[in-house]
Amino acid sequence: MPRCAWLLIGALTLLLHQTVGIAVVLEATVALTVWAVTTPAVLVAIASLAAWHLCNAHPPRTARARH
Repeated sequence: MPRCAWLLIGALTLLLHQTVGIAVVLEATVALTVWAVTTPAVLVAIASLAAWHLCNAHPPRTARARH
């Protein structure tokens, strides 16, 4: 995963931990994960957002930049 994704996940986790506590964050994370995995529309939305982000925020390198 790109570094920006890990930074966003970490920042949101820290923010939630500081505001509502780690138990609530863990419980909500598990509930959200189970819901997302069992809901096809959510999987399509996540995949489309990831594809959009990768195409727009991480353009492919040119052949010259790879050497």
